[in-house]
Amino acid sequence: MSRFKLGVLGNPVAHSRSPEIHQQFAAATGISLSYEKVLVSDGTFTSVANDFLDSGFGFNITLPCKRDAWQFVDEASECANQAEAVNTISRTADGKLRGDNTDGPGLVNDLLQNLGWPINDSKILVIGAGGAVRGVLASLLAEAPGVLHVTNRTHVKAQELEKNFAGVTAVAIDRLQESYDLVINGTSAGLSHQDLEISGSVITGNTRCYDMIYGSGTTRFNRWCQKQAECDVADGLGMLVEQAVLAFMIWFGGQVNTAPNTRSVINMIRNNLD
Repeated sequence: MSRFKLGVLGNPVAHSRSPEIHQQFAAATGISLSYEKVLVSDGTFTSVANDFLDSGFGFNITLPCKRDAWQFVDEASECANQAEAVNTISRTADGKLRGDNTDGPGLVNDLLQNLGWPINDSKILVIGAGGAVRGVLASLLAEAPGVLHVTNRTHVKAQELEKNFAGVTAVAIDRLQESYDLVINGTSAGLSHQDLEISGSVITGNTRCYDMIYGSGTTRFNRWCQKQAECDVADGLGMLVEQAVLAFMIWFGGQVNTAPNTRSVINMIRNNLD
């Protein structure tokens, strides 16, 4: 019987790769665990979370429940409070529920460690103003980019982020004319096949393009970027694995001397994508 019961709560969760990822981490570290996918219907997060915690050690949270999770916990990390979203819940030594958000650090680790793409002093454009973007802005800003612009189809939402994050500048989507060193897509446009409505002038051959979603092939956003110029592209699979290893270390850092290797897990998941 597994010693530690973990899971991911959200809707949908059937597609989640988290069980595979955490079982790989468990195998590498000798931790005995189970990891479940738990579907959360509208308005039921608190009851589902409490039921899981009756026997659960901790859990991850995916869309659309990250804000619910932030409101659910007893205390939250600074990163989670800035994002107003939690993707990892653990118990403190005194039994309190603690919320963390590893999305931003996971993105930064993927950019810097796996891809070798610089953030410091770079001119960065982030597309989108929803929870996915809010969850990574503080971590990007901590790396001291030269410029961090946010654009969104609904400009007022980008302006809200400008007010909440010092160092962020909102740029209307129809005013985008400059090129950038790094362009990050934080919308679900590639998933829903919506038009991005962004000028191709933001992309040059020196631009690096990162899509926070991932799939079996090149994402729609990254294909669009490569039509504008012969640029380097990457998807969000590395971010997924990097945020997962950070969650794993929140739960088991006291028992594991070294964090599991993420590159081998990224390659394994990549090879198994449909």
